[in-house]
Amino acid sequence: MHWREKELYNVLKQGKLTTTEIVGRVNMSKATALKYLDHMKEEDQVDCEEIGTAKIWFLKYDTEKVQDKIKVLVADDDKNVIEIIRRSINKDQFEVLDAANGKEALGMVFSRSPDILILDIMMPEIDGYTVCKELKEHDSTKNLPIIILSAKTNIDDKLKAMDFGIDDYMVKPFDPRELEARIKMRLKLTA
Repeated sequence: MHWREKELYNVLKQGKLTTTEIVGRVNMSKATALKYLDHMKEEDQVDCEEIGTAKIWFLKYDTEKVQDKIKVLVADDDKNVIEIIRRSINKDQFEVLDAANGKEALGMVFSRSPDILILDIMMPEIDGYTVCKELKEHDSTKNLPIIILSAKTNIDDKLKAMDFGIDDYMVKPFDPRELEARIKMRLKLTA
């Protein structure tokens, strides 16, 4: 479950609420809240009743704990890197989404709302630096945690990435266990 959906889920634990009431209790625009509420409805987590022009939202299953996997978007043009990550991180806790280039990565961020982005620097179409720059310029994505995973070991490359506001930098070849630990650390997850 995306962190914004968790925020909405926690608000809806209080009972039936109109869209306006929900927006008043969460830190997101009405359009963003509706986007996530509609997705939660598709996932059968919430439902709504329409009374006149108002929508009244409520949890579908009050007693059931909604627990979705954390979405990790891996953007790398090397399919082997994506497969190593997909096979090695905890499948019960994480869902791995993948993008083969920077342009695809940007599209995936806006369409799938990952919880964290693992990003290569050297990719076709749009490089990792440009992806970072684009994401940091949008209010909806500026706080998305980004871990650079690159073969570039030069300190200048690391500093350039840090200037774009990345959260962490790992060098290839890498240990998948360390990557998983860094993902958990960035998302402040417990074991």
